[in-house]
Formats: sequence, structure tokens, C-alpha cells
Amino acid sequence: MSKILFLGCNFNQLPYLQVLKKRDYYIVGTDSNDHAPGRGLCDQFYPVGYDNIQSLIDIGDKEGFAPDDYAFTAAAQFAHRGAAAFCEQFNIGYPSISTIELCLDKSLFYKYFQEHGIPIPQTFYVQNQDELRQRLENFPSDTRIYLKSDFSKNPHYVYNFSTDIPPWDEIFWGNDRYLRKHYILQKEFSGTSLRFNIYGARFNVFDFQSGQRTTAYHETINSLGILQTLQRLLHDQGLEDWLVKFDVILKQDSYVVLDIGLDPPYRMVKWSQANGIDFARHYINQYIDGDITYPVQLDGI
Repeated sequence: MSKILFLGCNFNQLPYLQVLKKRDYYIVGTDSNDHAPGRGLCDQFYPVGYDNIQSLIDIGDKEGFAPDDYAFTAAAQFAHRGAAAFCEQFNIGYPSISTIELCLDKSLFYKYFQEHGIPIPQTFYVQNQDELRQRLENFPSDTRIYLKSDFSKNPHYVYNFSTDIPPWDEIFWGNDRYLRKHYILQKEFSGTSLRFNIYGARFNVFDFQSGQRTTAYHETINSLGILQTLQRLLHDQGLEDWLVKFDVILKQDSYVVLDIGLDPPYRMVKWSQANGIDFARHYINQYIDGDITYPVQLDGI
């Protein structure tokens, strides 16, 4: 019987645990909460957080994990780093730690985007308030600005303001999970905000404003070659078999990419639930079986 290390057993992860429970796997669950809701669905459970990598490896040794076993998480994308480190230790197939870190650290993926022809807004990096003041002085007055910490995740350390009225008293300059080294300063790029979900050769697009799946922009998406550009990135990083989300701002003749995400896409999950689609089952099919089975009504093709 194959084993699965399942990282994160909170309420949002229950549907995935329920799918796996019906299959012939030995589930080793972990969560920092000793009373996590999914504990009872696991064959074995350890009160260990997904960022406690040495303890995860100790669990793997104790449970006898081998290369033909699995690691899985549907928790926050930070959990993928723990899963990647675990899989590296036990020679289990998974994207590399460096790939996961690239997707987590905005300063890394923006530089990667620039180096590989993926357009981003005008971007600078600032480490303190003095550097921020100097940068803002070089913009025309009343320019709209985004300031995002290197590991930011909404609503943590993401600020949008005019250069004329910076929120000096609101900006956090400490050091924690969401701010490691510096902020990313970007000039606002005006256009239509879209969420791309890409899974293999298939994809869909959600409009940020309405929250609805849309095909209204596909002619422009195709003419600009956006899908092919993003799929090339996924191939180069060994993520072509994953469901990866991108935040894109689109104009008629140009676009920028703002973010990349690895956790289950909220809008796609919500749309699936509203339309009677068992998203968790299809997600497990993709991640464990390597079989993309999402119904075609989710596609943007």
C-alpha cells in the first residue's frame, strides 16, 4: 500500500482527505493543530507544522517512506516547501525546493520573469523607508503605486497608494513570514485584472472584478501568446503537471504578470462548488494519478 504524507488537515483540506480516504492509500497527516479537523481521516497523525522540515523527515523515517510514495498538500503554498524538502529526502517525485522558493519569493520570480521575457510592471526593490522615499521622488506626482513585501500574501503587506499620499504609518518594516528582505515597488499597470489557471494543455480565466469565469479576452490572450509564454515557464520549472495560477493585467496590445500561485485556486474551487463539480476529486486525480479529468465546462478553450 502506497503512503501519502498529507500536510495540513484544516477544514479547507477535508475534501481532499475524504477523496483519499476512499482510495487504497495509507494517509500520514500532519498539522500544527493537534486537534485538526482532518485528524480522524488519517491512518496516522502527527501534530507537526509544514514548516518544521526536520520533524517531517523524522516522520518519514519512522513511517518508512520510499520513492514510490507521495507527498500532498492543499494548504497555503508555503506548505509546498516542506513537501519539497521531504520528497527530496526520500527521492519522491516533486518540484525542487528551488522551484518552490522561486514561486514564493516575489523578488525571485520578478527577476526570473524579466530574464525570460515575461512582462512585469515597472519594478524596484526597497529595503527601508529612506529608499522608498527616494524612489517615490522620481515618479510624477499622483502616480498610483503598489508596494508588496517579498513574501506577501493578501492582505499581508500589500499597499496601493498615490505618490502624493504614502501611508507611512501603515507600512510594516519588521521581519516575519511575509517580509524577509525587502519590498517590491511597482508602478500601477492599468488594464483588466485576470486570474489564469493552467493545468497541462488546458486553462481557464476568471475576471477579478466579477469573479466569473470568462472567455471574453481569449482573442487578445491568443494574439499576445500569453498562454504559451506561461506554459513555457511551467515546463522549464518542472511544474507542467501542476495546476498553477497567475495574476495577469491585460490591455489590448500588452500585458503584465503580477503573481504565481501553487495553492488550489480559490475562484476555480468556488466555481466548481457552485456547479456541482467535485473539484477535490479532480485535483487528486491530477496530483496523485497524473490524470487531468476536470470537466470541459471549466476550460477557457
